[in-house]
Amino acid sequence: MKRSHLKKYYLVLVALLLISCVTINIYFPAAEVEKAAKEISEEVRGLKEEKAPENSPAPPENSSLRLGPGVAYAQQELTVSNASIRQLKARLKARYPKLKPYMTKGIIGEGADGFLVLKDPQALSLRERAQVKRLLEAQNRDRAALYREVMKALGVAPRDLPRIQKIFAKEWQRTAPAGTWVEVSPGRWVRK
Repeated sequence: MKRSHLKKYYLVLVALLLISCVTINIYFPAAEVEKAAKEISEEVRGLKEEKAPENSPAPPENSSLRLGPGVAYAQQELTVSNASIRQLKARLKARYPKLKPYMTKGIIGEGADGFLVLKDPQALSLRERAQVKRLLEAQNRDRAALYREVMKALGVAPRDLPRIQKIFAKEWQRTAPAGTWVEVSPGRWVRK
């Protein structure tokens, strides 16, 4: 009799364990981050001007004569923006022309972590090196703030911040001017 009770307890315990197992599926909006990274990097680099929201397309003129289901016209808005992001983009964009010559000369590189790196400081005078370091620090500080703002705007968990940085790193590298060093994997640099 004890054995049958023990079996029942094990069955109840297993049933409770199975019921209590909850799968939490945490969504990471990779497509939205990629789209935001593409738009921001192109805008900062002057490859694309910031565009105003487009109007939805107008329905066909004879839509009242149609029978059956109609076509819904809607604009999918994936642009990630708020006042902080706009300010950060403006500062990044304003600073970029000062950094670009150093990028094309291979003095500044685009890291795999989404930040700029001083690759060849010996090519600069001491005065110029200090100036470039200040520019890099300011640009990287604004990039870090941008990544956090994008994370907040999309409701992404803080633990996924490195994923956002990697997505942005690919876009920064893609839009970097010719001559820029890019880190294709940790510690492995190639000249664009």
